[in-house]
Amino acid sequence: MIKTRLKFYNVSEIVGGMDIGLLVLTDEAMTRQLSITCDKNMVKAFSLRMNHAPGVERLLPEALGRLLRQEGHHFEIHIHSIVDGIYKTLLIDTDTLETVDIRVSDAVLFAQTNDFPIYIEEELMSNQSTPFDAEQPNRLSLPINALSNKMLKMALEKSINIEDYKMAEYLNEELKRRKNKTE
Repeated sequence: MIKTRLKFYNVSEIVGGMDIGLLVLTDEAMTRQLSITCDKNMVKAFSLRMNHAPGVERLLPEALGRLLRQEGHHFEIHIHSIVDGIYKTLLIDTDTLETVDIRVSDAVLFAQTNDFPIYIEEELMSNQSTPFDAEQPNRLSLPINALSNKMLKMALEKSINIEDYKMAEYLNEELKRRKNKTE
């Protein structure tokens, strides 16, 4: 398996009342970016750390990471697939090779707060990433298959309300594809 190492670049909130945000990770060369959706609580969690809020070192990811390192454990995050808009992610103990399924946004937070490496399968990175432009860091792109069903339905409703029927058709096709796949 060939994998690409990722690094956390930024978090931003999506404007428009959807209560979601995007985590932006880049490859080490900062030529490609991967955008991962997250909830507003995760946006707040990252913001606390980015702003060096007092007491952040006592929060669970930091405290647990310190404890595990004291016990000699080493971890890495592995993003291995995407299913219905959800990135499938493993937390791997690199010494014992034990794995635990973990929500991708929690995995990125845990890795970021404890300096654990984040990897993604190269083919998945190739399929899901977009070019990264450091000159326009606020310009984000998100593949439609990286949206959850709930987000797709919200976007479909909004597209219909603003009469963007081409986008509505595109979103509806993705929802149908997912429904047919599960049946």
